[in-house]
Amino acid sequence: MTNDRTPDAGVNRGDRRMLALLDYDGTITTHECNEIALQPLVGNEWWELEEESYADRMSHAEVFQRQVGLIRAPRAEVIGRLLEVAEPMPGLRDFFTELRLREGHSAIVSAGFREVIEALWRREALPPMQLFASELVGEGPDDGPPYRLEFSDALGDCPRCGPASCKAALLRTLRRPGDVVLVFGDGPSDLCPAREADITFARGHLAERCAAEGLEWRALSDFGVVMAEVDAWLAGR
Repeated sequence: MTNDRTPDAGVNRGDRRMLALLDYDGTITTHECNEIALQPLVGNEWWELEEESYADRMSHAEVFQRQVGLIRAPRAEVIGRLLEVAEPMPGLRDFFTELRLREGHSAIVSAGFREVIEALWRREALPPMQLFASELVGEGPDDGPPYRLEFSDALGDCPRCGPASCKAALLRTLRRPGDVVLVFGDGPSDLCPAREADITFARGHLAERCAAEGLEWRALSDFGVVMAEVDAWLAGR
């Protein structure tokens, strides 16, 4: 994977380049790995904080920062649990391959832990791509608890997401005039970039919000059919 660098200019074989901005947890993976792996380490307070984010009473960044701060397990256990439950979505490799053949560009932007995402990429031998993710900082012995997050400095300020937490800022940085922007996500933090996308592929909470706001979106269940859906959408415009 490549890290936190603006891509070189490329030429799309068609008239417009595709830019894909992808969330990680619950979007690239089949399930919400944080919920499965980390919630048991925290207890019910995890769900109480999660509800604050879904109800827009607290930003996702603040919620996740607080959740991570409650974890007291050793670092190796935290990383190991997350990797153990991480399973890529169907068709993911085919999607990235097709996007590269079309000379499109993709980037992961996530509050998730960089070392976990990079480890999954190595394990699954997925193609290189740009990554903007969080650093898990352990302030105790052996980089262990207490923990805090250092979010990617590519994120921006926003009244909804809070300071230095909005993914839409990265979309604006990467987007070139004429790009067809595809956003992939599942949670509250993905709503801002979805509002600026040409089309969004959504799961879970983000799908509900896209439908409620009348955004252009499709349900995401298999990355292998995404390009066909994009082509059909473009042909109908």
